[in-house]
Amino acid sequence: MRVAALAGATMTLPGMVSPALADTLEASAAQRALTGKPLFFTADQDATVAELADTIIPTTKTPGAKAAKVNEVIDIMLKDCYKPDDQQRFLEGLTLTNKLSQDAYGKAFVQLDPTQRIEIVKKLQADDKTQRAQMASTKAATKVENSQADLQMPDAKKRYTPFFSILKDLTLTGYFTSEIGATQALEYVAVPGRYDGCVTLKPGQKAWAI
Repeated sequence: MRVAALAGATMTLPGMVSPALADTLEASAAQRALTGKPLFFTADQDATVAELADTIIPTTKTPGAKAAKVNEVIDIMLKDCYKPDDQQRFLEGLTLTNKLSQDAYGKAFVQLDPTQRIEIVKKLQADDKTQRAQMASTKAATKVENSQADLQMPDAKKRYTPFFSILKDLTLTGYFTSEIGATQALEYVAVPGRYDGCVTLKPGQKAWAI
């Protein structure tokens, strides 16, 4: 199952993806496929994630993230691979997304038109940048002060991955490991021949699927 294969690419895990995790991911994927319902998200949250992912990778000459069912991958990955703090931060990010949408346009994110969605995503990206800058600033100040209280603070409290970064990483990984992403957005060879360590790309050629 591709969610098991891409777990190692999206998570910082020691060594390879364990057989137990792979089994868990496959079971979750099978359950979602059987019921047609999200496992971690509510139905509304799942719909919001689908539209957010599709705003990041929209349909152009090739189908977008929604067509590739990237929201299903994000749902499963968050459920089985992410820590509770990261899960909660992601859900808070979805709440923030709808708050920004309501404040700006008086509607939920899924009800916005494509141009409005892009504006909300830009705000989320700006918030992500601000959070990262604050973490970098705090880290730099910590090195200078080197206080005992800070040294005793758990490392997870000092650094974390903001909501939009998690969303973007999972969207890109989910899309480019999907059949649509690998065979239509990328250059794909089903049965490759010899290994070529360095291949010159022609002008306008797509990157190769892995």
